[in-house]
Amino acid sequence: MNHLEIPTLSQEAMETWFQQVTTHGSRLLSHGVVSKIKPKFVSCNFEEKIVELSYDVLEWELNPQNVIHGGIVATAFDTTLGLLCHFYTKPHVVTTVSLNTTYHKPIFLGDSFHIRAKFKFQGRSLCNITGEAWIKNRTVLAASSSAVFKVLKEVQNNPLI
Repeated sequence: MNHLEIPTLSQEAMETWFQQVTTHGSRLLSHGVVSKIKPKFVSCNFEEKIVELSYDVLEWELNPQNVIHGGIVATAFDTTLGLLCHFYTKPHVVTTVSLNTTYHKPIFLGDSFHIRAKFKFQGRSLCNITGEAWIKNRTVLAASSSAVFKVLKEVQNNPLI
């Protein structure tokens, strides 16, 4: 499927959708862990199938070594990569099949990190997406990730549509 030919998908639609789902008070940010890690929209590129979200490191996210807990970084990857997958597979629901995260550098309290996700491939029911987490104030690659998402049947009460 060539997403560039679908009239409801465009750069403008992508920017609008990501701004809406990452705005305080959106259904995505109304409950659960995603509301606690507070993703913020940075940028997107429809033709290249890329989105960038940022996350501030909060005190409750620290592990005993006073760096962000790896599970929080994995959750941020799952959120960012999953949202990108959802955008290109709407109105279907997606679920994570696998998420592989590699940690390169620690991320400290006071840092913010940006996750840049790229939609790589879509088959009949599976999508592959990769991502990199960059420490904003250091421009250092802190972690990388790859994920596979399963596209499920259309759901009428999908909170992200």
